[in-house]
Amino acid sequence: MTTSRPSGAVAAPAPTPARPARRLAALLLLAVLLVTGALVALPGPAASAAPSSPGLAPAARDGEATVELVSSTPTLATPGSTVTLEARVTNGTDRPLDGAALDLGVSWRPLTSREDLSAWAEDDGTSTAGRSQEHEPVDRLAPGDSAQVTIRLDVDALGLSAENPWGPREMSVALTRGGSTLDVVHTFLLFAPEGDAPDPVSVSVAAPVTGPAVDPLDPDGYDLELATATAADGRLSRLLDAAAVTGSSPGMSLAVDPALVTAAAGTDDDDSRAWATRLTGAPAAGDDGDATGTDTASSTSTSGTTATGEPADVAVLPGYDPDLAAVAHAEPSRADVAAATGGEAALGSAWQRPEGWDLTVAWPEGRPDAATLAAGREASVDQVVVADGLAPSDGAAASARTAVDTPSGKVPALVADAGLSSDFAALTDDDDAPSAAEASTRVLADAALIALQQQESGQQDLHVLATLPRGWSPDPSLVGTVLGALHDASWADVVPLSETVAAPASRVPRDDPARGERAGRSKGELARSSVRRLLDSHRDLAAFSTVASDPVELSGDADQALVAPLSVAARTEPDARDRAVDLAVERSDTLQQGISVADRSNVTLVSDTGKLPVTVSNELPVDATVTVVLRPDASRLVVESRPTVVVPAGTSSNVHVPVRAIGSGDVGLQVEVLAPSGTVVAGPTSFSLRVRAGWETAGTAVVAALVALLFLGGIWRTVRRGRSSARTTGEGVAAAAADPQGPDAAADGPAPEDPGDPPPDRPQRDPHDDDTPDPGGGSTPAARTSPAQATETDPS
Repeated sequence: MTTSRPSGAVAAPAPTPARPARRLAALLLLAVLLVTGALVALPGPAASAAPSSPGLAPAARDGEATVELVSSTPTLATPGSTVTLEARVTNGTDRPLDGAALDLGVSWRPLTSREDLSAWAEDDGTSTAGRSQEHEPVDRLAPGDSAQVTIRLDVDALGLSAENPWGPREMSVALTRGGSTLDVVHTFLLFAPEGDAPDPVSVSVAAPVTGPAVDPLDPDGYDLELATATAADGRLSRLLDAAAVTGSSPGMSLAVDPALVTAAAGTDDDDSRAWATRLTGAPAAGDDGDATGTDTASSTSTSGTTATGEPADVAVLPGYDPDLAAVAHAEPSRADVAAATGGEAALGSAWQRPEGWDLTVAWPEGRPDAATLAAGREASVDQVVVADGLAPSDGAAASARTAVDTPSGKVPALVADAGLSSDFAALTDDDDAPSAAEASTRVLADAALIALQQQESGQQDLHVLATLPRGWSPDPSLVGTVLGALHDASWADVVPLSETVAAPASRVPRDDPARGERAGRSKGELARSSVRRLLDSHRDLAAFSTVASDPVELSGDADQALVAPLSVAARTEPDARDRAVDLAVERSDTLQQGISVADRSNVTLVSDTGKLPVTVSNELPVDATVTVVLRPDASRLVVESRPTVVVPAGTSSNVHVPVRAIGSGDVGLQVEVLAPSGTVVAGPTSFSLRVRAGWETAGTAVVAALVALLFLGGIWRTVRRGRSSARTTGEGVAAAAADPQGPDAAADGPAPEDPGDPPPDRPQRDPHDDDTPDPGGGSTPAARTSPAQATETDPS
């Protein structure tokens, strides 16, 4: 018995007679290797002349020969018709493909289950649909070549007649050679007996328009990613192309992140600005003044005569596309949810919602639980898009619009159809994307089963929704072809999202969302502690920002920084997200330190009432409206009011607070500055006040007494002056009149004046003379004539 050993293992030498033979074989192998190495080392022609061994050549360029469906006409096979299929065979190997053929197989049995339809379409095996109906040889193909092969199928050969039911059948196109299957395309044959088509079902297709995560430490990196995505061949540009309403496509609906559009419009990149202009210019008012741009786009696409190049419909996501699940799992209040989903308002004047963008939707990532849906109820949105979960019970047909029961009440929701969503998600620019014919046939077959379910359940006006994942990179041509085929089908209509929202809500029972312990956090979700830091900081900042006449002008940038780490896109960058959380909270705290109260020394109050000055500083870039509050620690001081003032930006102001003293003593005061919201924006700071309420009264009394004493002293002095011995009495005056020439007159008195003589010098005035100068300010009056003179000149 011969035993095998692992590849690469070294066997121990055995003392057997075969050892010399093995040694000889080894020497021969070494010689062959040396010769081969020499041949490889030869330059130029010698190297190319060496024949290549088929066994050493690569197995294939892409490894296999493939077949794909190019077209299948007509869309509906009817009794007596012939179906023509065009298939493309590609030889992806490095060997010629000889003796290959295409085998067409069709099952006569109709598909009645969407699960069976999905299983057949996604089967990657080599199974075929029943026996071969047609066999078409394929010409020899050189390595890397392709050939298109036509296959014709007579429908009557399948045994299908007007008695057979309407609907899709399994169909396969297999590439075979020598009895083995090389590749198989799983597709569908849509059979329609005359006059038996179901009523059409309305289908909306919506895609989120979101960008990369914001890294505050690498703004240039964000701008570069945005420029790449909005370039002519970038993902976001292709998304607009795929959503455009054209003459052959009804277009798609979009749910746009306004923060992304604002960033693109404000960048220096021309492509980014052009992309933003193209997007925001889409919805416009209708000609009749009542219809929105959405209605106009829908009508033009339905007629098929006008190509607008605009999306079918545009809804708005909350700014920065917040992760509603992360917010919900942090036990938020209603105000917290409103703050987390209010990023559109934080954009301020940089964002103006275009006319017609009336619908606002929240779009949770993954399968939302009950808590996430309840948070959506508290958000400032019209609808919550549920892209995964809440499937109708028992696979029944149901419209997308519904109301979901949550602990907080019913939540308006738009539930996506899982099958159609998967169909459209495959329409990418990847190499493994299906061909247009394969994708169209699958979508048509899926919609046909939905239409049949609608017919069987007796429902009318069924509206279903297909949603695309974030980061979806479509092939615009492929998407347009599939949308056009679906819209042209008699059993389906492609409509804008707004029409699905306006449709009646479905009452079909659905699977319940996960609750409690069954819910849990999903992969990449931001930690609860970090979410709470952001929400708490946002709450404090909102209360502080009321000091400004326009709170958004003051806090807009900080608000955006607090919401950005909550974005769904940030799930893919956890390290950058953690840094963004720290920086956002720090920025918010710094802004809230912009108002302060100056320290002051102790103050003495010597009256019963007064105004205490408080200096408030405003280092904010905007004027601040604040209220100053004094809080005494003793009842001997009463604060009369709380003055509200406007402190200009970058300045300080003295605010005088009126107080009233009840008694004397020392009082401790705390100073707080409040925003209009009532939150404390500065303080508390403390200082002491010495209240001396009686000092002012006592001092006034003392001063009044002193004034009275001075007044009385003046009167007493005046009285004493009136009794001076130097003053002439009445008797003296009489004696002088009787003897005008008194004993001293001759010796001392002046000589009689001669009228012709010049006037003598003015005599000095007696200090006791009561005469006063002329109050009119005229010349000094002449000296009074003495009594003797008066008597002497008296004519009597």
